[in-house]
Amino acid sequence: MLILIPGHLCDHRLYAPQIAEFDDVHVADVTRDDDIGAMADRVLANAPDRFDLGGLSMGGMVAMEVMARAPERVRSACLMATDPTAARDKEKEWRAGQQAAVRASGLAAFSEPFQAMFFAHDPSVGERLSETVAQMSDATDEATYHRQSAALNGRRAMLEHLDRCTMPVEVIVGTEDRICPPKLHESLAQALPAARLTQIEGCGHLVSLERPDIVNSALRRVL
Repeated sequence: MLILIPGHLCDHRLYAPQIAEFDDVHVADVTRDDDIGAMADRVLANAPDRFDLGGLSMGGMVAMEVMARAPERVRSACLMATDPTAARDKEKEWRAGQQAAVRASGLAAFSEPFQAMFFAHDPSVGERLSETVAQMSDATDEATYHRQSAALNGRRAMLEHLDRCTMPVEVIVGTEDRICPPKLHESLAQALPAARLTQIEGCGHLVSLERPDIVNSALRRVL
């Protein structure tokens, strides 16, 4: 089984090209918990004894927690457009402002400007993917948004917890990622004993949708 973990305000549509390409794909539920560790525990509770793993952005943070908690169960992993560091004070302050705006004006107060960052590097990508991103956001309620925001604020730094993760790992990031920039992935790949880093030129944050050819090739290498 390949377990794919969605990012913030995302669902199975984030991985449509991967679901179409690979057999026995399960998309994890990250809507019910307000803690990254609790999300990881839910993944493990519903996973077989051995499985392959992938996650993008917040999903990558959950995947790292899964790997750190049960490295013997993860056969391989693909960590995409993610962040292995704890939330900084500046990030928490920004998120607090966004949460206040959502409470006052609804989820679009966060989702619309945030989604614009996905496509700032290339408007043609927005033309191709903005409808899918909007559908995922529209399918998310405000309570889930606040739970996931709390989880992102409370995440722990992961680099020091990955030394037992000896499974093959693909680390993937777009060079134009405004959310989780490439420098984060360089340190992540260095912390993992058997990691391969791929930087996709000209690609933004949503690598699984924007460049599924490269992501699927990476998954084939480790599966």
